[in-house]
Amino acid sequence: MSLFLPIVPELLWLIFLLALILTCMYYRLLFFTGLCCALSLWLWQVQQHQTQSTQLLAWPEPWLKGQVVSISQQDPEFSRFLWQISEGPQQGYLVRVRWQQAPALLGQGQDWWFKLRCKAVRAPANPGSVHVEANAYVLGIIGNCVVKDALVLDVEWDHRQQLYQRLQQKIGNLPSFSLITAFTLGERPFSDELWLGLQATALGHLISISGFHIGLLFGWVYGLMLGVATLHINLLWCRKAAAFIALTAAWYYSLLAGFAIPTLRALLALALAVYLLQQHRRLSYSQSWLLVCGLLLLLNPLWVMSISFWLTLYAVALIFLFVWRYPLQDRSLSGVIIHGLKFQAVMTLLMSAPTLLFFHGVAPLALLSNLIFVPWCSFLVIPYLLIALLLELVLPAEMLWHWQLADLLLAPLQHWLLAGASMQYWWLLPAQTAFSALCIALLLLAVFFLPAAVPKHRIALLSLPFILLLWPKTPQWQLHLIDVGQGTAVLLQKGDRGLLYDVGPVYGSFNATEAYVLPYLHYQGIRQLDYLVLSHADTDHTGAFAEVLKAYPKLQLIADFDTGFSQRPCLSLPERYLDAELWAFRSLTQSGEGNNSSCVLAITTAGWQSLLTGDIGHSVEAELLMSRPDLKTDLLVLGHHGSKSSSQLDFLSRVKPLLALNSAAAHNAYGHPSAEVLGRLALLQIPLLNTAEQGAIRIEKTEQQLHIWPYRQQPLPFWLQKP
Repeated sequence: MSLFLPIVPELLWLIFLLALILTCMYYRLLFFTGLCCALSLWLWQVQQHQTQSTQLLAWPEPWLKGQVVSISQQDPEFSRFLWQISEGPQQGYLVRVRWQQAPALLGQGQDWWFKLRCKAVRAPANPGSVHVEANAYVLGIIGNCVVKDALVLDVEWDHRQQLYQRLQQKIGNLPSFSLITAFTLGERPFSDELWLGLQATALGHLISISGFHIGLLFGWVYGLMLGVATLHINLLWCRKAAAFIALTAAWYYSLLAGFAIPTLRALLALALAVYLLQQHRRLSYSQSWLLVCGLLLLLNPLWVMSISFWLTLYAVALIFLFVWRYPLQDRSLSGVIIHGLKFQAVMTLLMSAPTLLFFHGVAPLALLSNLIFVPWCSFLVIPYLLIALLLELVLPAEMLWHWQLADLLLAPLQHWLLAGASMQYWWLLPAQTAFSALCIALLLLAVFFLPAAVPKHRIALLSLPFILLLWPKTPQWQLHLIDVGQGTAVLLQKGDRGLLYDVGPVYGSFNATEAYVLPYLHYQGIRQLDYLVLSHADTDHTGAFAEVLKAYPKLQLIADFDTGFSQRPCLSLPERYLDAELWAFRSLTQSGEGNNSSCVLAITTAGWQSLLTGDIGHSVEAELLMSRPDLKTDLLVLGHHGSKSSSQLDFLSRVKPLLALNSAAAHNAYGHPSAEVLGRLALLQIPLLNTAEQGAIRIEKTEQQLHIWPYRQQPLPFWLQKP
């Protein structure tokens, strides 16, 4: 139920649930008792998280003791890492830390005293990007902090940091270094091309260390120990100890992965399996699945806010269903291979339902990718990489041959990922509701798991409504105000084509273009970007625009300042783009590259007008009205992020927008949108949607009406985070 709650309930709900638990226990309603207990525990954890976060933020610059618990990411100006508080009321909680000019010795496992300046966990929210607030609940992160002063207590690195540092210095120049560290240590320093390739080939589950990898290692070690036990009578002890040794190996692999959440879930399930094995108890598949679900929620109820949690439970349920419905009968080599191919095909198809629900698309290469590379990695890559890692601990430091062989084994996978990224094999499909995705999943289950005596052509007829549901519809014009924080990025889209107005900000080593804009374009299925309009030269609008040119080399760059690339001026924009009408304006009285030199763009689509004003001030607003006295608009993106020097009362009353949009960061230092602008909008009764509160805003235009989807106001996306 928590997955569908748009807000966190108050303490009163917790009291109500506790009373309900006592009532259910009195009447021996065990199922409802367990359900209420789970909800109560979830609410308690959420409120504890909020309480500790509030207390941390109430302190101006506290001194806290803790330990570095992640490998730091080095930027030109900052080091970024996770730090776990080890003393005080926040003990056990994490904070995200940025440290300017951090010492070179900084590493995972070190203990420090930090003087911190913290703020709430808040970040731009866009579909296709990590939902930071939900991720903070899942991981137990209560603040984003900057180090103001520090005192080291223990400089020793832990085992994982030492291995990562050794590999980086030794094989950092190998083409597959990022894949090697992903499979062995759970660190993924991937390029943008590799991330796109993972999406296009649906192999993300294979690269991220998860239950699949932990279970695979457990199975390999367990089988190896049973094989050793057959070699000699004195080795029979290996049979008894096989499960414990395999569990120890799985624990060590989880340690190397930094005890990531998927590895913890797998360890818990394996520990339960080993316990039941030692107790000589057998459970049905459904009992096993329910018991694992209950234990996972008992361990951390906040995992329900994670997509990966639901995907894991769904995948495990599918595995149990397959094993129950199609037991392995032909144990010959060909029979095992055919059975494995059938299993992979069924899993790939049935996993398409949650993919549609959570990611609004499917990867056509998913089946082929999994058929090839799941066996390849299961039987060759992962076992060999773990052997290579053990060899690294015993071989002389200068030996490289074992890693060079690993690079050869990973070369086919790397080439496949890069090929998938270049072809952009990702099909964006109509967004599905939870109900439609559930119906699709049940239909697929019926097709594959009903008895053979049932005519499947009849069941196939049931798929017709869903084919109609998923059939591509006539594309409508959409206007997207992408949430880039304190900056601007607006996408005009029809089908897979689009026009982009500004690309978000660049602040130091961080750029919103790569972090938010490009993922948003790919998520929305933009294959052809025709125009990129840079309103003016400020970095909160130009961002890393060269990355957009690289991703869409055929687009036309529009700018009135020197970019160093082939470009055309603002006023050269065509009057028509597809079936939309464009009108561009630039002040003739303003010279230079300042705010008032912004390229203003008016767009008419499906009978609705939109006006993008860049950062123009009141003088250029007056000039704009003199140039076009009859200018009216339905949607107005406020000038200069809602600054009081823009969006004057006369201008707003003349253009008469039905809805004002604003792009600004939450709690920004400039106070945007200003109180003056908010007062003008209120006086004219113009509603305002601001990315700081609503996240990305998508507006679909039809001739009859506007459909508005603020990202943060949708229940499901509130909890979403990348697995």
